Amino acid sequence: MRCPICNNEDPVYFYKGVRGYYCRKCIKYSSSTSFEEPLPLDYEIAIGADDYNLNFDLTDPQKHASRKCRELSKDYDILLYCVCGAGKTEIVVETISNYLANNKKVCYAISRKEVVKELEKRFKNIYKRATITAIYGGHTGILQGDLIVCTTHQLYRYYQTFDLLILDEVDAFPLKGNETLMNIALNSCKGKVIFSTATVDEELIDILKQRNYKTVELYVRPSFKPLVSPKMFYLPKFLSYLYLYILMKNVSNQCIIFVSNRKDCEYLYRIYRKLFSCTYVYSDLDIRDENIKSFRDKKYQFIFSTTVLERGITINDVSIIILDYLKIFDEANFVQMLGRIGRGINSKYGEGYILTDTYDYRIRNTLRYIRKANSYL
Repeated sequence: MRCPICNNEDPVYFYKGVRGYYCRKCIKYSSSTSFEEPLPLDYEIAIGADDYNLNFDLTDPQKHASRKCRELSKDYDILLYCVCGAGKTEIVVETISNYLANNKKVCYAISRKEVVKELEKRFKNIYKRATITAIYGGHTGILQGDLIVCTTHQLYRYYQTFDLLILDEVDAFPLKGNETLMNIALNSCKGKVIFSTATVDEELIDILKQRNYKTVELYVRPSFKPLVSPKMFYLPKFLSYLYLYILMKNVSNQCIIFVSNRKDCEYLYRIYRKLFSCTYVYSDLDIRDENIKSFRDKKYQFIFSTTVLERGITINDVSIIILDYLKIFDEANFVQMLGRIGRGINSKYGEGYILTDTYDYRIRNTLRYIRKANSYL
């Protein structure tokens, strides 16, 4: 027996109930309890292939990547490999429009609901005549639309449904290291998949080896400015708190301070809120959305954050400080966190700092990645 949703074949995970067989391996992702027919998306899409508006011109490298993505996606899966801030979302707009114009079903999936909310607004401005449906935890009343934008967990609702699936930040939590969820995501698509990322790991390479794919690369941002190479400070943890104070005193713009876990996030916030204008955020914080909005609205200069702000979020004119003492950050984390700096053509460039006690392979790989990306300028 093989689960059609997550590809599980281990008989230990199967149970036969009154409605049929259950797969215990993937049931936690679904409110349903047994194998289902695909959710129908019966609607006629009334937009043309060129019926979109970006409100700005793509750069020549972006136009080249966009055309290449559109043409190749007819016959191949795509690895869309772009540096942070290169405009991956804008690059797939032409491809999405081409699929919608041919009455094909399209989904844009990403890990975090904050990014889904942001993408919903962006796509509504791009596709004025299309129905954009955002789906995430607590927001599942409407499941149909011209373009589905959802968190990756919600893809269990759409088994073998989409003709085009864009999996953004495919190397990030919760897809990273989660074979069951990855299989659920891939099984939601009956057509082509665009794997969109700024960093490629061995796990993604193994998935791509099993698929017929082509690579579209873009190593320059629209501003044609380099990625920021971080300033490194090698200090024991107890001294890092003192040096953090010095850095915060000298930062003139807004700044995101990345920490390894919720405990450190709360602890540092309680210390530094007495000295600086700051707030904090982590994934299951009750007032997470409010704190992020307050920081966006520039009510605070600093925000202490776990990796919840490392991807998909664009805040202009920020600096980045990373406290790396539990060694849970990898190259992808570092690249994404530093990639918050200088996003957008008109964004000013802040500074990037890493405070750590070890110069190891993670740091070396991060610096090597930044040098390689900047070599294309």
